[in-house]
Order: sequence, then C-alpha cells, then structure tokens
Amino acid sequence: MAKQGPPPPRSSRMPEPRRAPKRWSDADPGLPDENEELPPWAGLAIDPRWADQPRRPGRPDGPGRPDGPDGPGRSGGPGRPSGAARSGGPGQSGGPGRSGGQDGDGWTDAPGERPRSRRAAARARKTRRGFYLWAVVLVVVVVTAGGSWLLLRGSGKNAPLPGQIVTSFLPGEFQTVPNACAAVPPAMLDQYLPGKRTKVVPNSLDGRSDSLCDWTLDARPLYRLLDVEAQAYAPNGLASGNGSATFAAIDAYRQAVAEKVNPPKASHLPKATVTTMRGLGSAAFSAFQMSTAGGDSTDLLTVVVRDRNVLITVVLEGLDHSSTGGYGPVSAGQLKIGALTAARDILAKVK
Repeated sequence: MAKQGPPPPRSSRMPEPRRAPKRWSDADPGLPDENEELPPWAGLAIDPRWADQPRRPGRPDGPGRPDGPDGPGRSGGPGRPSGAARSGGPGQSGGPGRSGGQDGDGWTDAPGERPRSRRAAARARKTRRGFYLWAVVLVVVVVTAGGSWLLLRGSGKNAPLPGQIVTSFLPGEFQTVPNACAAVPPAMLDQYLPGKRTKVVPNSLDGRSDSLCDWTLDARPLYRLLDVEAQAYAPNGLASGNGSATFAAIDAYRQAVAEKVNPPKASHLPKATVTTMRGLGSAAFSAFQMSTAGGDSTDLLTVVVRDRNVLITVVLEGLDHSSTGGYGPVSAGQLKIGALTAARDILAKVK
C-alpha cells in the first residue's frame, strides 16, 4: 500500500488499471502508525479499520485489533484501510471527501449519525413549541371565560368593559321623558303666573325623548314667561367617558353651566351668578341674570337639573322695569322659588 499524502490532482486522463494490493505483515515498515495524524484532506472517511468489523466512533482501529472471521487475507489483506480500499476517488462513497453514510459493508460513519440527532432535536423543539402554544391558548380561554362570568354574575347588569364604547342604553337610563306641559301642575302656574296665561307647545324633533312647553302671562303689572324642557340623551360616540347616554347628559349639563358663566355674544346676556344646589337629582344649579335692552330691564332665573341621562331646564323671567311703564318690579327670590318648584314637579314625573 502506498503511503498516504495529498490527493492527486484531477486529470482528464483515464485512470490506470488498479494493481493488486501489496500484501504486508506486521513487520512491514510501511505499516501506518496508529498514532500518526492523518492529513487534513483525508477526513474521517479514510480511517483504517478491519473490513469485517463496523467502525467505532473515537479512536481508529489499529493493527493490533483481532482479525475477523476470515483472517488476515480478507478484502485485500490484514489491516487494509477500508476507506482507501473502497474509495474510487474524492467525493465517492467511502473515500476522501465522504460526508458519512453506509458503504458496501453496511457500516455508518459518525457524520452520518449527526443528521439524525439534529432531526430528533428539531422534533423535540417542535413538540415543546406546540405544548407552549396550547398552554397559552388555554390560559387565554380560561381568563376570558372567568372575566365574562364575573361580569355576568355581578348585579345582572351589562356593565361596559373599560375603554368600551357604549352604543345602547344602560340599565337605569331613560329613553323617554314625561310631557312637559302635563308635568307642571295648574296649582304651580296659578301661584307664580296668576291670571290668564298663554300656552305654547313647541314641536320636538326627538319624539318622546324631548318635550317642551311655554307659558306666558302679560297682565300689568306682571309679565312672566315660564319655559320648561325635559330631554333624555341617547348614547353618543362623541360623548366623554364611554359614550353612554349618562355621559352625554353630563356633557350637556357642563355646557349649560359654561354658557351661563360665559354667555355667547349672540345672546346679548350678561354673565350669570351660578349657584350649585344639593339634593336635587344627580346634579343641579341655578343661575341669575339681569338683562337691559332699550330701557327695559328683565330678570332671568334658570334652574338646570340632571337625573342620570335626563336634563331638565326651567327658565322663569319677569319684566322688572319697562320704558313704557306699568310693569314691575320683580322679586328675584320669587323667580327662583317658582323655577325650582317647576323643576321638582317635572323631575317627579321622570320614570
């Protein structure tokens, strides 16, 4: 056997016929030393081994290994390097450049075993990922079901979730309001607007969710105007909070306060004196304004009450002084009591 060295360069010439391998003995000086390092190009595929034995990972077989069943003469002689004997050249099975697999004897190189280990590790990782995925799905389902159960068992009310926009009326909110004209009793009208009154019922564009009514008394020296309105607000995505009907009414209440503190220029009204009232609906305030125009002086007393999503507005005004004479004076305290009485009468009819 020729000594191992760098692989012969490729050539376009036809390979020479293979000569019969030279037999050698243990005393042959050409026997490779088992401690001798192989050249870098050889790789694991040319490790010497006995032809009838499978290759063991680790230390290559040596000349001191017991012979196989056929003895020293099998497969070209004892100690014949199996890789070199079977190799027909670089890149062929069992020769230099071999990447692992089985040769004619049915053995498997160590590099051929590594892909199977990688496939097993990949299968294990895939199994773990599947387990984690199903665990996460199970946790989400349990948390969602538990949250829904807690919401439903609360008080039987469909409470909105945090950040959820409400698009329907919530329990306790009103969809209709009482008739404003019928809600104010005649006794109240006779006390604060005594005499022959004129009633006007403005048309509402909101159906039964909004009702208005006006009474006017023009009998010198009294001039009184009572204007009442009851409105139930609906859910509105533009409202504050969660957009519920109650929040829509809260926004309207705040706007009413702002318009009294800073009246629009088109109203030609002065800033009002606003007073918060307790114990009337969810929130209430009164506002007093005195308007002067063309020598006439008029006092206006406004009461606004909010009950959940219903807003009640009562305005009672009287002519305090007239340039033509014959009207007045007006008691601001009496106007406030009359407006507050009408607001309570309407609030009592809200159901």
